[in-house]
Amino acid sequence: MKSRALRRSGFTLIELLVVIAIIAILASLMLPAIGAVQKNARRKQAQTQIANLAGAIGQYQTKYSRLPSSAQTRAAVTDARPDFMYGTVQDGVQVMSSKGKQDYAQVRNASGNAWQISNAELMTILLRETRTINGQMINKGNELNPQQEVFLTVRSESGRKPDRVDEQDGVYRDPFGFPYVVILDLDYDGKVRNPFFGAPGEREFLNVPVAVFSLGTDGQVDFARPASGQTAKGTPNADNLYSWK
Repeated sequence: MKSRALRRSGFTLIELLVVIAIIAILASLMLPAIGAVQKNARRKQAQTQIANLAGAIGQYQTKYSRLPSSAQTRAAVTDARPDFMYGTVQDGVQVMSSKGKQDYAQVRNASGNAWQISNAELMTILLRETRTINGQMINKGNELNPQQEVFLTVRSESGRKPDRVDEQDGVYRDPFGFPYVVILDLDYDGKVRNPFFGAPGEREFLNVPVAVFSLGTDGQVDFARPASGQTAKGTPNADNLYSWK
């Protein structure tokens, strides 16, 4: 009587290792593509948020015939620097990024005044809140938004999260985790000074009452170089996003 060959079931160790190796190779090939898709999605999200923030400030100006700013901010501008830049410094220190770090570009209002503040002031006014910033009560009793209108739809959460307004410091961070930088036309001449003026190809003024930009994925900006375009490639400005570009 002939013996029957036993049918093999399952995989051998070598076969399993081969399958794992193939999966690992495929994953390594896909990861850069996935990362690029995620990065592009964050950039598109930031562009939408920049447009919405600029639009909300415009709506505020239409409603109240003024731009959203505190008395301290209005007093911080000069004849030479009549526009105010809401940067990355607040309460005397650099605002933390979503990663809990301060080692990204420091952006300050250029008037030389000690009053330096982030977009938290704008968010406090636009979202009909009250907040103490730089030792001053901002929008106390809704004095800067007396009709108590919410001008911007954005989520507020604690923990310095990207794409959120932080409930603790009031800062609106972009999808990369850095504060949005905003320039307001506080002399009401219909334009703001281009922060990149002096770099090759950059005009002195932007013909808008409000300008908003993101520091991009690296959190860096170089005002001595062109803001964007071919000449900005390979510089800290290459990944920045602007409301006027």
